[in-house]
Amino acid sequence: MTENLQNQLAAESLPTRESPSPSVVRTILRRELRQILGGFRFQASALLLVGLMALGAVTGGARYRSEVLVQSEVADSYAEATSKVTVDGLTETLLPAVKPPWRLAPVIDGGQSATPNVYAQALSALVTPEIRQVHSGNDRLPGREPLDWMFAIRVVLPLAAFLLGYDAVCGESRGGTLKLLLSYPLPRWKVLASKLLALWSCLAAPFLAGAAVSLLLAAGPAGVPFQAGDWIRIALVGLLGLWAAAFFALVAILISFWCREPSTSLSVLAWLWVTAVIVVPALSGLLAHRVRPIPTESQIARRMRAIDQEITREYAGREGHWRLPEWAAADGFTWERASAAAERRRADSRDEVRHQALQRKIGQARLAKTLAWLSPTSPVADLGERLTGSSLGRDESFLAQAQGFRQVLAERVKALDASDPESPHILFFAGYVSKRAVPPGTLQRFTFHERSAREGLGAAGAPLALFGAESDRKSTRLNSSHITI
Repeated sequence: MTENLQNQLAAESLPTRESPSPSVVRTILRRELRQILGGFRFQASALLLVGLMALGAVTGGARYRSEVLVQSEVADSYAEATSKVTVDGLTETLLPAVKPPWRLAPVIDGGQSATPNVYAQALSALVTPEIRQVHSGNDRLPGREPLDWMFAIRVVLPLAAFLLGYDAVCGESRGGTLKLLLSYPLPRWKVLASKLLALWSCLAAPFLAGAAVSLLLAAGPAGVPFQAGDWIRIALVGLLGLWAAAFFALVAILISFWCREPSTSLSVLAWLWVTAVIVVPALSGLLAHRVRPIPTESQIARRMRAIDQEITREYAGREGHWRLPEWAAADGFTWERASAAAERRRADSRDEVRHQALQRKIGQARLAKTLAWLSPTSPVADLGERLTGSSLGRDESFLAQAQGFRQVLAERVKALDASDPESPHILFFAGYVSKRAVPPGTLQRFTFHERSAREGLGAAGAPLALFGAESDRKSTRLNSSHITI
């Protein structure tokens, strides 16, 4: 190996010690590339990376099509239920707000395949809202982990970087070629930089190839209708993947530099991979569950009963009276108005309990993500979710938009009821509002507004700066290191 390196360097015009030629750096870079590309480790890593990203495009596209089909049935049911409905009948109809299928599922799922996507609410305070997930899959089947780009970035890329780079420095030192490399008149950090660039190139090439294959499969056979804004988000995730590849390659070079034996370097990197990919995320979820527990169903039920008791005491028997409208009209619906006020108060208190429980769940998940930043792979996933507007941000936005959608419908139904002089105007309780039919086209469907790419960049600004500072710190330590033989 030493003779081959000598021949490669001798083929170039050797520099003097006063003016080192860049040809030596290019020779070292080409040698590193040939050494990595010609090995089985690169071929296996590249095949695994491209294959998983292609499989993720197929599975993500299939899930997208199935969700479109199921959600179209929900939309058709809503259209049928409101086609010939009266204002009176509409009050107790569950009006669904549907979170559309996530088009970027092949790129970054962000937990969207496992979170609720329908929030059905009625205008009447007597009807309990429903928040659920509608899908056509089988929850009993294994393999629920989405094989998206982010899985490749946070799991496969560090594994490939560690396998390809664990012996980048200590292997050369043990084989005797590092001494020859360092005998040439160039700064020693350039030797390490050449190794880092070669390793990064051998990670970036299969990642970009896998990204291209997955996009072709997703936009073609899978039929995912990417929009103009989606391509910006896809490009941002791709750049994040290249950045992550450089970071993991830098970690591999540093560990190989610090260890004297390749076996020790491989053991340390294997321990780092298991800790970063498996242990830290699992412990962060466990700690978040302990530090910020969510209320149990029995606790929520007790709070609901306490609300009922409070309403009973406050209204002291003036609630729960519902007479026939023609009988109640004699005294101006006095009992019914008191009962309606009590039910609205009860419904608002119960909604507050449900809202707090949802916020606790979201807060627990956000705490787990924060704790997982101890792992170098978790910040990459968090940054990808922020850039694309998926994960917790999308779920919170869906809940807020769904509640706003109910308010818009409530104002429209209130206007329809106000235009009927024969209505008792006790909103929104069946039997005590207008019996007129809802005019066609009066009720709109829920439209979900995705976060723009600019908003995603704004949400990821601080984490990007933190992750960039960590990368720069490791790079500085590499540049300032002194290689000893």
